[in-house]
Amino acid sequence: MSGAPPSGRPLLRRLLAASLCLLVLIGLLAAAGALDEQWLSFSTEDLVVHFWKDELRPARLDRRDGLNLYLTALGRRAAELEAAFQRVEAFLDLNYDPSAQGQVYLFIYPSLESYQEASGCLICAANVGGFIAAFYPEMEELVRSREVNPIAVYLTRESSEYVILHELTHVLDFSLLPNYPPTFLLEGLATYSGYSLDGVPDEWQLGLGEQQVKLFLQDFDIELFRDYFVRDTYWKFTYEVGASFIRFLAARGGWERFLRFYSSLGHPYDQREELDQLFRREYGLGLAGLEEEWRARLEEVVLTENARAAYEFKLDQILIRYIFLRPLLAEREWAKELFEEARTLVSGQFNELAGAALRAYLADERNLLASPEAAAEALVYGEYLHDYVRSYHSDRPGLIAQFEAEFAALPGLYSSGRYAEFARLYWELVNIYTTWRI
Repeated sequence: MSGAPPSGRPLLRRLLAASLCLLVLIGLLAAAGALDEQWLSFSTEDLVVHFWKDELRPARLDRRDGLNLYLTALGRRAAELEAAFQRVEAFLDLNYDPSAQGQVYLFIYPSLESYQEASGCLICAANVGGFIAAFYPEMEELVRSREVNPIAVYLTRESSEYVILHELTHVLDFSLLPNYPPTFLLEGLATYSGYSLDGVPDEWQLGLGEQQVKLFLQDFDIELFRDYFVRDTYWKFTYEVGASFIRFLAARGGWERFLRFYSSLGHPYDQREELDQLFRREYGLGLAGLEEEWRARLEEVVLTENARAAYEFKLDQILIRYIFLRPLLAEREWAKELFEEARTLVSGQFNELAGAALRAYLADERNLLASPEAAAEALVYGEYLHDYVRSYHSDRPGLIAQFEAEFAALPGLYSSGRYAEFARLYWELVNIYTTWRI
């Protein structure tokens, strides 16, 4: 990795101590587990880790020794998450004080579907399997008392090490840095941090992302200030562009310098001159000069067929397409398996076979269900589709109006029992309006 964080700080001693006491923590945490109506909870130095109640399957409660073993396993997992939190602390050169900021709450669901069902967020975590958000309303009193951090992390049992590190980076960023960075750098930092700390070589993961950025810059008219610094929302290849630009800055000026620059970012950046001054102060060049250097560095990146396949898959937003079409799919379990395989990197590589199979399955109209139950569920998902289109195409009112005119026909098709026509129109809307090609 280019530009490692400084060593020799108290945080690193804390990190080493956490590693040495893992076994001690496991025993203490298992004893501290408390079963309530929804969660089995374990407290560590900085975290309170909640495992969804469905994790306690009846078979595991038949014998006390089996339950104790299971509690010990969950305690071990909580200790591992605490160690991950402290690794991110050290990487960002930050010092988290739970007595001042409150312990961070992590909620671990057994699956993406169980989280979506419990939260009502039907398209959450389609790409990565975890995110941060405000607490459930019933926890507001704890937040006000500062017993807990107001930002919680929501994960699933399937969340990868990268996803966990990515979300913990956000918690530390939001909790300790007084800045307001643009979205692409905020997500870029979490992406860069997660890939740098997850144990997989940087070139496999960050390298795959940079190849996609190179292809993206070849296909689209992109300018960093116009499209990323002042566009305070998620846009095309937000994570990859941010991580690539951060990797470039870290290699150019060192990690400490980048963290200092990142911490100084304010909001909003409606004046290029202000941004140029910040860049010149830290790097000796304005944004235009640095962007030119970044693009020249990307030109040296060698493209692979795997990266091209990953780029096309992402450009068409196949994972989002799956989420929206899920209520209408005839073979949900098989499609879910393809979805999980396609969104999981294997040694930093895109799973081309699973990606191609999922794309082909979703593109075949014969795989749609035409039933009242499927259509009713799709109507609920349709509200999220409506919000998604308005968000990603916010600068194209004509396109939004066109979508809304077509979308307005769905309730009538459903109420009149024309379920096959409903399924086809809904499928067409998803295929047309979720792709980034338009």
